[in-house]
Parts: sequence; C-alpha cells; structure tokens
Amino acid sequence: MISFCITAGVFAGFYWNAKARESQQETLRQVIASGQKLDETTLKLMVKTPNSPEMDLRGGLISLMMGLGFCTAGGISKLNFDSGFGSFMIMIGVVLAFTGIGQLLSWRLRRPALPSEPQ
Repeated sequence: MISFCITAGVFAGFYWNAKARESQQETLRQVIASGQKLDETTLKLMVKTPNSPEMDLRGGLISLMMGLGFCTAGGISKLNFDSGFGSFMIMIGVVLAFTGIGQLLSWRLRRPALPSEPQ
C-alpha cells in the first residue's frame, strides 16, 4: 500500500508538471501568433533554465549523506530489534545513495574545465 501511494504521488507530480509546461507553451504560441513582441525578461520567466552544475553537486552530496544515514539507521535497527523495518530503511538508503552518486557524476561531467597553468 505504501509503494502504491508513493508511486501515485510521483506520477501525479509528473502529470501536473507536464500540464503546467503545456499551458506555458500554449501561452507562448498565442502571444507569437498574435504578433506581440516578447522582451527578454518575460521570455526568461516563461522558459525554465537548466540547473547549474553546482546544484547537482549540492543535491548529490545531500542525497548521498541521507542515503548513508538511512543505511546506518537501518543497520542499527536490524541489530537492536531484528525487524524487517531495518531492511526497509537500508533499501531506502541505498536508493538515495545511488541517486546522490548519479547527481555527483552529473556534476563531474558538466562542470567547466579548469584553466591550465602556464609553464
């Protein structure tokens, strides 16, 4: 039941984001079709810019540390209470940790090259 609720929440978020984006695109089409000019400020508000590499670094570190925290808490729970709840927490921690590793990899691939030192 819990996994169904989580899945439904994720799909609802995707749906609402897609609807909002579709609405923005329709507004842009109507403005362009009516012949109105768009200034840079309005266009920047309408078009979402991609996240900077620093956002990937920050998010990756937070996710990785949360994952390690969940794994640690799950391990302690398994040792003390010998319940399935500890295993569940470890699984959540592993997913969070791998998400953080993916974000750190994205940051590494997207960061600007450092200027080389003159010799």
